Amino acid sequence: MTEITTAKLPNWDDFPDLEIYMDQLVNLGNRYLADLTTNLITPAMVNSYVKKGLISRPVKKKYQQQHLAELLMISLFKTVYSLDVVNQLLLLIFDENNAQAAYEQFAALFNAELALIITRQSSDKILPAENKLTKVERFSIRAVIYQLLGQQEIQKQVETH
Repeated sequence: MTEITTAKLPNWDDFPDLEIYMDQLVNLGNRYLADLTTNLITPAMVNSYVKKGLISRPVKKKYQQQHLAELLMISLFKTVYSLDVVNQLLLLIFDENNAQAAYEQFAALFNAELALIITRQSSDKILPAENKLTKVERFSIRAVIYQLLGQQEIQKQVETH
């Protein structure tokens, strides 16, 4: 994982516009997520996601842009939520838009939030004497709080959907 300040999700138009095989899907997914997660995607994971209905089935063992978008979203969401919650969230997201529009909205929101947080973090002068462990604790506490808030919001959406 390199410096997160340069990280961002690719746009839909950055995806290859042709059918690809499992190894290519895994390699692309790992390349796109290299700066955003330390969890590598494996072929076994992709097969599991397809079996669980998180990723749509490939056609004749070939994957398309939609599969890559689904894989990237799952990989990021699963760092925060269980696969059951990820499945609920994806159903809500893809129910609202087609795959391209859903992914483009997700990537734009992700990239904007990441830029906002990086900018805020680099200009945050509130605790200049903060030691590294306190910083880690603060980030971890925020992660827990945001995960709880996100899970509550997902549940509300599922209940009203």
